[in-house]
Amino acid sequence: MKFERRSTGGLAVLLLILICCAMLGGCSNTEATESTPNTEAAAAKVSSPAPASSEPGTKPAVTSAPSSKPTQNGPLTIKYVGNSCFYLTFPDGTTFLTDPYPSKLKAFFGPAPDMEVDAYTVSHYHDDHVPDLKQLKGDPQRLVPALMKEPIKVGEVEVTGFSSKHVSNLGDNEIFVFRFGDFKIVHMGETDKIELPEALEAVKGADVVLTYAGEYGPETLKNTAIFQSLYDMDVKVIIPQHFSNNPEAVFYGEPTIDQILKEVPSGVETVKLNELVVTKDMKKQFVELAQMNAK
Repeated sequence: MKFERRSTGGLAVLLLILICCAMLGGCSNTEATESTPNTEAAAAKVSSPAPASSEPGTKPAVTSAPSSKPTQNGPLTIKYVGNSCFYLTFPDGTTFLTDPYPSKLKAFFGPAPDMEVDAYTVSHYHDDHVPDLKQLKGDPQRLVPALMKEPIKVGEVEVTGFSSKHVSNLGDNEIFVFRFGDFKIVHMGETDKIELPEALEAVKGADVVLTYAGEYGPETLKNTAIFQSLYDMDVKVIIPQHFSNNPEAVFYGEPTIDQILKEVPSGVETVKLNELVVTKDMKKQFVELAQMNAK
């Protein structure tokens, strides 16, 4: 019996050791389980990008956002085709034609424009402001008055349209304003008056205005009055359009460039160029552009 008591005591001790080991293992597993969320949270905190700071002078966490500033790789140039048609090239390479005329009128205005451009504008639907079907190369975007309820972006150029009246009350006309960065070019189409307050505000301070100079009809303003009103709006450069390009084929009694130059306000310098390179440091002047395709 004594031997049996010793054996039972040894078993009890062994059982106690096993129970303690089991309890210790359970405690270890509990601690590991409880520490897991904290470890994952810490890891997530380290791997997550820091939020953008709203404090002034700090940079946002994301630095790859596209810039809203237009890319300027080249000059802004204006060339004259004929009638109301100009060839505009903007610094990002975007090209426009304004009011391209059809080939049937080449006797009055010279060879009709047929180049490839990104877009062209139509100020109104008279024959001398709309090209023939498939006349222009490529597939240019067509900007007409009905589309100009909101500004339209072509390349990096924003184009806005403003309603006006055709000279001598011959219908409606659209004034187009081209904006590229700080540059602003205005094409008046065939109107002698800018009447809408928002149009007046848009034209004010323009770098260049391509202005009507045809003096057609008894109610149309004389060129001297048109030019002076634009210079009074802090326009830097005026270039005339819609006049008789061929003195031997006068278009609806409109003046030639020689007659127009006599109507430039006194004190304004006049220059003749093959193309105008638009810069922000241009002074007030009146520019006669030679025709691109003139022979």
